[in-house]
Amino acid sequence: MIHQRIKGIHINSYDREESSGDVKHRRHEESPRMRRYKIPVLSMQNIRRRRNILILLMISSTILLLLWIPIISVANDGSSSSSSSVLSTLVSVVFGNEKHIPPSMQSETTLYEFIHTIRRPPFLSQSNISASTAHISSSSYMQYDVNHCPENPPLNYPMEWPIVNIIHNWNPNTTYFPSLDQRPYIYQGICRFHYSTDFVKAMNYRLAEVPFILRDDPAILQVVYRWNQSGYLEHLLGGGDDNTLMDVEYSTTNQLLYFKDHHKNNPKGWIPPMKSIKMTYKQWLEKATQTSNQDMGPNQPHWYFRVNAKDELGQHFLYHEMPFFSPLSSSDKPNFYLVDMNDLRGINCRFGMMGNTAATHFDASRNFIVLLGGERRYILSHPRNCPHLALFPMRHPSGRHSKLNWSNPNLTEAPEFALAKGNEIVLQPGDVLYLPTYWFHYIVSLELNWQCNARSGYTHEYEHYIRQCGF
Repeated sequence: MIHQRIKGIHINSYDREESSGDVKHRRHEESPRMRRYKIPVLSMQNIRRRRNILILLMISSTILLLLWIPIISVANDGSSSSSSSVLSTLVSVVFGNEKHIPPSMQSETTLYEFIHTIRRPPFLSQSNISASTAHISSSSYMQYDVNHCPENPPLNYPMEWPIVNIIHNWNPNTTYFPSLDQRPYIYQGICRFHYSTDFVKAMNYRLAEVPFILRDDPAILQVVYRWNQSGYLEHLLGGGDDNTLMDVEYSTTNQLLYFKDHHKNNPKGWIPPMKSIKMTYKQWLEKATQTSNQDMGPNQPHWYFRVNAKDELGQHFLYHEMPFFSPLSSSDKPNFYLVDMNDLRGINCRFGMMGNTAATHFDASRNFIVLLGGERRYILSHPRNCPHLALFPMRHPSGRHSKLNWSNPNLTEAPEFALAKGNEIVLQPGDVLYLPTYWFHYIVSLELNWQCNARSGYTHEYEHYIRQCGF
């Protein structure tokens, strides 16, 4: 990996998500090939300078070509369709391809009205019910309301419960409920803030490096609105070409366990838990929208759609779709979601079908996760729970991930799991989850859903828990 020097600060850039557990901080020296070919390193200042030049060229081209439109229209008997065709060609020339067309913006009133048409009522949480109703002891009862949290994190925030109780109350394999009143209450321990009224609180919790939910940022609701329009994602991801192949993870069950093949260093007899294949978005969508719930049961095949953006110039269409995750945001204000602009990890999108399950694991960076459609269940665990989560060791292909199937955990094989604690949250469209560095998360797709996340930098608050755990 290339060393970067930005404003005198020495930075080692590497992606811990791909390290499969090898998260120890190492210095990567330049190879002879890198020195030989003098690979250029772009600072943020150079990137912005190139962006500004590109913008000026685009504006000049736009003005020049727009002046031609009336002439071309007259030549074609004033046909509006001809003008539209020319304008379409102009946009394609200026922005490179149709994926880069600036998306239309909706008013906040339209956005709020729309979000309430696709978002179900939130799951009932412990803070909404009495201790006697929940059959829990008063010492385990919530001392704060997750929907009306204090300005700063309360003592022992977030509340946590034995994970065996959480999964006994709601088995992870259960993703479908015929009616809303049949959904279980959840062990929600983290606060949910509203962007318009609680932003200062959200900032306080982020600075304290604790997890929370931020809901209804208008910039994010714009994406929610677009992505939930019929045909929009098919066009965005296919570009009008149904043969555009994308990365998809395939498993014969609903368990999609991350791994990184170490080839000769793999454990003897190890078999990859899933396959990486190529599919079009349309092909994946057909799999993800099967009409029968039995076809998406835990022992049936499951597919996990992926699309990533990691170019430093921020030209990938995902950056245009989600400017709040872009390193080249035009706003002069600090980006709330990209905390460390000198250590960005791009945008990673994962689209899930009902039942898709990712084993609990940690990432060695801070993480903002946005849900743009559907629902996802997250079970979170403080890093101090590391010794109790039955993790694969660091050098294993699935290192830092739990070896247990939480829908039926074998406590004889892993008795320490009985000591693990956590809490849960169901993400809904327009929700952003903040996960500090090293926090464990277990993920279940409750239905068809679209999730994207951006990671930036890391902190050391919880590092000692992970080091003591062998990572």
